[in-house]
Amino acid sequence: MASNPAIALRFQRADLQAAAGLSALGKALLAETRGPQDLLSTLTGNGHFVDAINALALMLPHRQSVWWACLASRLVPGLESRDAELAAVKAAEDWVQTAAPEAAVAAGRLADACADDGGPYWAAIAAFWSGPSLAPPGIEAVRPAPHLPGVAVRTALTFVTLDPALAGRLAPGDLLDIGIDLMHGNLGRAPQAALTARLASA
Repeated sequence: MASNPAIALRFQRADLQAAAGLSALGKALLAETRGPQDLLSTLTGNGHFVDAINALALMLPHRQSVWWACLASRLVPGLESRDAELAAVKAAEDWVQTAAPEAAVAAGRLADACADDGGPYWAAIAAFWSGPSLAPPGIEAVRPAPHLPGVAVRTALTFVTLDPALAGRLAPGDLLDIGIDLMHGNLGRAPQAALTARLASA
C-alpha cells in the first residue's frame, strides 16, 4: 500500500516517537524500521492504519499534510452550511495554495471561531502552525516547531472520522488512501472523490 514516495518525507525518529501519537506497537515498529517508506509499509501491512496516518501526517511536507486535512474535512456532510468551519477550511486551503505568512495568520484567526473538536479547526491550526510565527502580529516571532503542523493534521483526521455527521461511516484506512496519494505526488482528489461518492450512496 505504501510504495515508493514521489516526494521527500521528513523522518525524525524523536518527533515521531514523542509527537505522532503512535501506539506502543507503533513505537516499537518505529524503532525497528530503516526509514519512512519502511515504517509505512510495515504499519499498513499489519493493518495499523491509525499509526500509519499519524506517522504520515508528520512525515509529509507541510503543504501536503495541511492539504490532507482540508480534503478530509470536506468529506464531512453539511460543511457548506457551517459558515465558520467552511471559512476555516478555505483559509487553510489558501495557505496551501500560497504559503503566504498572512494566509497562515488568517487561518489561525478563523480557527478561533470554530469548535476545537472538529476537523476544520485543526486543519486551520495546521496552516497557522506552518506559518512563520506563533506570536501575534507586532510581537517578536516565535517560530513553530517543525512537527507541530503534523500534530494538528493527525488531530484533524481523527476528528473527521469521529464527526457525528458521518455516523461512523469513515474509517482511518479510508483517509490513509488520500495521504498515500499525496505522498505519491498526486493531489488526493481521486481518493477523496471515491470516498465522497461512497458516502453519498451509503
